[in-house]
Amino acid sequence: MLQAYLVDDEPHALNMLEMFLKRTGAVQIVGRWMNGFEALKALDDVRPDIWFVDIEMPGMSGLELAANIHEIDPEAIIVFVTAYDQYAVAAFEHEALDYLLKPIEMGRLSRTIDRILREREREQEKQEQMQKKQEEEARGLIQSCVNSSDNAVNRQGSDVIDGGSCLFVQMFGKLRVTPTNGGSVMWRTAKEKELFAYLLLQDPDAHAVHRDRIVEHLWPDERYEKAKIYMHTCVSLLRKNLKKLGMEQMISYRNEHYIMDKKRIRADVYDVLDVVHRMQREEHVPLEQMERTLYMYQDELLAQEDYPWVHELGQRLERSVLELMLKLSEMQLARGNGKKAIEAAERAMVHSPYEEEAYRCAMQAYLSLGKHDQVLRIYRDLEARLQELHIGPSIVSRRLYEQIQM
Repeated sequence: MLQAYLVDDEPHALNMLEMFLKRTGAVQIVGRWMNGFEALKALDDVRPDIWFVDIEMPGMSGLELAANIHEIDPEAIIVFVTAYDQYAVAAFEHEALDYLLKPIEMGRLSRTIDRILREREREQEKQEQMQKKQEEEARGLIQSCVNSSDNAVNRQGSDVIDGGSCLFVQMFGKLRVTPTNGGSVMWRTAKEKELFAYLLLQDPDAHAVHRDRIVEHLWPDERYEKAKIYMHTCVSLLRKNLKKLGMEQMISYRNEHYIMDKKRIRADVYDVLDVVHRMQREEHVPLEQMERTLYMYQDELLAQEDYPWVHELGQRLERSVLELMLKLSEMQLARGNGKKAIEAAERAMVHSPYEEEAYRCAMQAYLSLGKHDQVLRIYRDLEARLQELHIGPSIVSRRLYEQIQM
């Protein structure tokens, strides 16, 4: 038996709908309301299986009510009921299961209920199959996730991976998501994909991001109310996408803030940020780990995605990666590894062509190997680059150059 809430500002419409639903023999009415505000309050007591919501209501429209319902109960099934067929597109943008026109016909309503029951049965079968599959693969998947990297967010070990599945996410260059359970990610909309990236890149220490901040960054040119509806739709799509991959309850909502549970996510950017933060705290980072980290960094953060909000974080990360390259060159030179010091320094030169310290590190490394011709070449390259900025090399670089002139 399905439990249902009915919401309509017309008493006659409520009575007719309740009568028809009772005739199906498959629905129990557990609440009926004449406005959206009272209906939302009732969610504290009962989470029904299905909502029948009128669209044209004063105070809070049915579309607004649906968005608020999905914030609180992402799995809620909503059927819109209205006298106006122009709302059909908007209804399905809100992830409505169906759309009924008034006056409601018994046959049409019965088909809707039958569809819900069939989908509910298929979902139960799917969940049972997924549970069996996860039980069979859990040990191998957990070990794969735990051993994949020294991820900062997940360094605690297997105790943080509780469901057997995890996502590997590449964020340098093009955004790529690879589930370990063999599934695939199918983005319904570009904004759903962007929302995933946005939540993933929020400061792990902050844990939550206010919904208005999401609206501001992802829909800056839309009216607030319209943008908020778009956001709710994308959140709903993303939750369903993750659920299909066995990643349930990855996104939660509390006190107007969204939170993404990152315990089952492995991302290259997390590994890089981990090393950067440890170096900033002056913790010891092995040379091998520094080299592995720089190997992951093959392109700028989300370079192939057109996300304006990522620009500031990308610039900070660019600077941090440059510092990591220079530090690696310095440490390799201190250990007498001149060739590796040169590799790190020249990569820094490509990364930041106007960074004088990168050229200086390369000059020092070549000087340690007695390759004065290469020191001269690097210095000439530095002069040419700085000439574009109408400045010359610093006194430190000039003194280094003068050592090979003696």
